[in-house]
Amino acid sequence: MDEASKRKNILDLQFQKNLIIASTSIIISFSYLLAIVIAVVTKQVNLYDYYTMGSIFVLSTGVLGICFIFFFRSVDHIREIPKIIGSI
Repeated sequence: MDEASKRKNILDLQFQKNLIIASTSIIISFSYLLAIVIAVVTKQVNLYDYYTMGSIFVLSTGVLGICFIFFFRSVDHIREIPKIIGSI
């Protein structure tokens, strides 16, 4: 196996890894938002309690922020991989 095909295989594995990270972060974000909506609709969360809403806001910012960071970083890596493969 020559060096170019080894490098393409490694880049293919990186592409798959980043694609899995991007799709998983989308699934986690959607599930989290759906859970919050269900909790509000079923009145499990009191919208007029500022302490509860503040806690949900802080937690949501953390969870969704981490998911978006992972998503955008993996999308950036996915965009770079075809350029690298073209240069091989």
